[in-house]
Amino acid sequence: MTQELEFVYEMEVETSDFNERGVLKPYVYQNLFAKVAEKHLMKHNVHVEATMEYNMAWALVSISYEILKPVKETGKIYANTWYSKRKGPYFRREILFRNSEGEILFQGSTFSVILDLEKRTVYRKKEVPFLHFEPTEEFTIEARPTMKTHLDYEKVEERVVKNSHIDLLGHVNNSRYGEFAYDVFSEEERMDLVNFNRMEFYFQSELRRGDRFSIHRAKEERQLMIRGYNETKGCVSFEIVFEKENKEQ
Repeated sequence: MTQELEFVYEMEVETSDFNERGVLKPYVYQNLFAKVAEKHLMKHNVHVEATMEYNMAWALVSISYEILKPVKETGKIYANTWYSKRKGPYFRREILFRNSEGEILFQGSTFSVILDLEKRTVYRKKEVPFLHFEPTEEFTIEARPTMKTHLDYEKVEERVVKNSHIDLLGHVNNSRYGEFAYDVFSEEERMDLVNFNRMEFYFQSELRRGDRFSIHRAKEERQLMIRGYNETKGCVSFEIVFEKENKEQ
């Protein structure tokens, strides 16, 4: 059986991916993760169009990644990805990016579920109706599919889901949440982005065309928390955690 780790994917980092300090924007990591996973699933015929034949689709519920060596210039980077574990409805996948010298730049894990497109519910049966991989139990970082927080958030912005936000599955693509979060960074936080070396994205409920949603913030010593709240449906849509390394460790 072909091992997933045998496949290497060449990706490109472009000028527009950086902010004015030469630091990759948070949602660029999401986009790179998504593109690698899409290429990998396409190669193995488990892509969106193939799963939709069963009226199902992969739905991302969380991404966590850690930056070991910041990307400082445009050019090619190289990725590996592999399915590492399943627990209940959650499928865990690892993704690792290296430079041309083989040094790890950043790495992380995603958790996904299979979505029944007709019922808009999570598929929970043990057997998967389409081709799937055997897990390679090698993990890049500590990660989890869900999070809970009891911080006090402050509402800072209200928005409406526009046509350009909607993807093939009829909802806001997860990468747009990273854009929404970065839009409410203060100037100080934007200039300090290079020091946030861990980021976590949790997707709790979908946003659809016309939904009104608000962005909320909370801050601790080493963490900036961003929450998206669906005002139309009255529920949390997403949570994002930006974390700095603890220098005292």
